[in-house]
Amino acid sequence: MLKIDNEDYTVIFDTREQDLFIPAVLHKKGIQVKRQKLDTGDYAIEYKDGFRPPVVVERKASCDELIGNMLDHRKDTNGNNRFIRELERSKQQGLKVYLLIQDKDYYLKLITGEYRSKVNPKAISGMIISLLAKYPNLHIIAVDKELSPSIVYKILYYELRQCLKKK
Repeated sequence: MLKIDNEDYTVIFDTREQDLFIPAVLHKKGIQVKRQKLDTGDYAIEYKDGFRPPVVVERKASCDELIGNMLDHRKDTNGNNRFIRELERSKQQGLKVYLLIQDKDYYLKLITGEYRSKVNPKAISGMIISLLAKYPNLHIIAVDKELSPSIVYKILYYELRQCLKKK
């Protein structure tokens, strides 16, 4: 079994990340954190030798934030908004993306239409399922905000561990 000590890695969080709850909790638990610009995602992990496994965590505070990002009408010349461009970039870079929704009732809200947007729940859930079909590197995890630091840590730690085992 490969054991990695806390001083062997650093959890990186993007400079644009506005909610500092996750980095604060991780730091309090003795995990090294560093604010640094990430091209994709909100969180990544770096091993002591500079190695970064090809995985990021993208955090959304709610179902509403995700829907707002998906429906953002500011598009580039290819017809993609910022959220889709980030998914495209991650796919091209071979990055696994964990989309963390800080809302334990995310799936229920999606199905029942309990969100701010007036878009039909079938259309929204169809859009999200289409994203999962188009981007096999995308994984959605919905969890209560209080548990999100633990989930971010576990995702990044075990992805790093798995990559180091393969080296």
